[in-house]
Amino acid sequence: MSGSFTWKTKFKSIIIVDGELFPNEYSIELTLTPHTADLKEQTAYFDRLKNLFEQVFANTITTWREEKLYSVLKSNSTNRFIELPRPPYDQIMAAVCYCKANSILDSKIIIERIALSSWQGDGITYTVDKDSKELILLDRPDWFSEEYSNFDPWWLRPDTATYDEELDKGIYTGHFSWTNQPIVVDKQHQEHAKIFEFNPKGLDGGKDKKK
Repeated sequence: MSGSFTWKTKFKSIIIVDGELFPNEYSIELTLTPHTADLKEQTAYFDRLKNLFEQVFANTITTWREEKLYSVLKSNSTNRFIELPRPPYDQIMAAVCYCKANSILDSKIIIERIALSSWQGDGITYTVDKDSKELILLDRPDWFSEEYSNFDPWWLRPDTATYDEELDKGIYTGHFSWTNQPIVVDKQHQEHAKIFEFNPKGLDGGKDKKK
């Protein structure tokens, strides 16, 4: 099993700030440690990580729940959204990316640290690890209604959701699905959650696959 390594990536997402839309590009450097000796499995999960940033997060609109324009766009457009628990500051995005990335990797690869900056971020880079105080800012006990309070928010789940919505049969769990490796999902989640809001696009991570 190899030691830690770093990987750099970028993704574009429009942000909503005080009712206005601004173009943005996030630059990210991750420090990763594999925890599986199976190189095929390690590659499959690394491909999953790449797809998280290059397809799931890319070409979205980033906002937070209390933003009035968010509800308008969500009801009247087909855009995909990243819904943050607080306003879209870079330190919040860094914390969310750190949590979501670790959630989808099923402990096969551990994200030790993430460093994030953005085009709109005035040249500041925020670094998040397991001891960072920014993680406390993600705590939203009111995120779900009482009926769905046993569910984790999207950034703590291994599905492909980037926002949360309560549905008749459970919660929304993503526009895409992971097809290159089964994901261990809580049994209660499988039993009660609606797995897809509409037909999902499969992501298997191969470089030669169609995007």
